[in-house]
Amino acid sequence: MDTTEEAPGARLANRVAHAAVTAWIVWVVNTSAAAVRGVGLAEQFTEHVAWWQYALFAGLVVIRPVAARSLTPVLVGPDRDLRPAGPAARLGALLAVLAATVVAVGLLTLAVGILNEGDRPARLLSAVGDGLTGAPSLVLAGATAAFAFLSPAVWPVVPFGRDRRAGGGLRQSGP
Repeated sequence: MDTTEEAPGARLANRVAHAAVTAWIVWVVNTSAAAVRGVGLAEQFTEHVAWWQYALFAGLVVIRPVAARSLTPVLVGPDRDLRPAGPAARLGALLAVLAATVVAVGLLTLAVGILNEGDRPARLLSAVGDGLTGAPSLVLAGATAAFAFLSPAVWPVVPFGRDRRAGGGLRQSGP
């Protein structure tokens, strides 16, 4: 088997996208839960997450996309290339992810805090702000930025085997 050929199942872009979206959802839910409880994110993960939840997270984020290719949904079509071309597009994608995270955590925290706990919106929004500016969230934002700008595996400078087989050659950015 040629090393550029991929085994049957979802292609790498779908598996990476699925794992990233699943990890993002886990992060948003736990950040929101920490804000509603009024605890830090580190305490949320050490005191309020059970061992089976860690196993479930690992299964959904790591094991399923790698080991169960046929179960991974198609999020990226076979002839789609969603990699942002150039630093401006990468910055835009990064800012969109960070903005979506802030909005998702804020809305989920308000919904759960007000509807289930009867908490005041001002306290909840303050807790969201504290959570999103705390060390774990800032480290994650920094890691996301590094991944967005430095990861040749996701946004390669030269095309991978799929592009070479199709005769695509080097991808040009810009006109």
